[in-house]
Amino acid sequence: MSPLEEFLSRLLHQGRVVFRERPAPEAFAPGRVGMLLERAFASYRLEVAGPLIDFDVRVAFEAGALVREACWALVSHDERVEGLGRRLAMSQPPTRASHHLSADLVFRYLPQVHRRARAFDPADPLVALLADVLRQWPLSGVLSDLEDGPPVPPDLGGHEGLMLLYAERLASHDRPGWRPEGRALEYVELVRRGRGRDQDRERPAEGVARRWASW
Repeated sequence: MSPLEEFLSRLLHQGRVVFRERPAPEAFAPGRVGMLLERAFASYRLEVAGPLIDFDVRVAFEAGALVREACWALVSHDERVEGLGRRLAMSQPPTRASHHLSADLVFRYLPQVHRRARAFDPADPLVALLADVLRQWPLSGVLSDLEDGPPVPPDLGGHEGLMLLYAERLASHDRPGWRPEGRALEYVELVRRGRGRDQDRERPAEGVARRWASW
């Protein structure tokens, strides 16, 4: 088992990160790492409504390697900013639904790394570098606490299931900078109305409970 495969297996199956030594960069060579990611993606994509989304092994591999570098940088500060910037960069921005979800398989953990880095030292270059990545990959970035959103309104590759997932994530922490446009914005409004109705249904029950408690 390669170091990257071991890292991703523990992260995806246990939600844990363990380092024994500084991880060495690994060139794109899917192999067992690709198979691990593809198996995890096969289950993950079933959580998204609409047509099944294809797996992009290169995007998933790069995202996995980037998250490993980010986790290492969180605990080790012995690398120059220039080198770290190269390691925390994807080779392309997301333009298809397959790009968004293949990266999100691993990038959904990145907002937590960003929050921890910022809590340790807001001036750490890692904080700004991860913020850039999260803004460029909005399906995962919307899970962050960043107020400034993506450079362009996200369209999620035109996949309506991803639009719904994005809207649900945004509803948990709505920020103007992360609101999409067009069809994706319609899903944001749909989720907001649905949550408003749920709250309205809960209020009478809360009132009854208070009246019973006062007897």
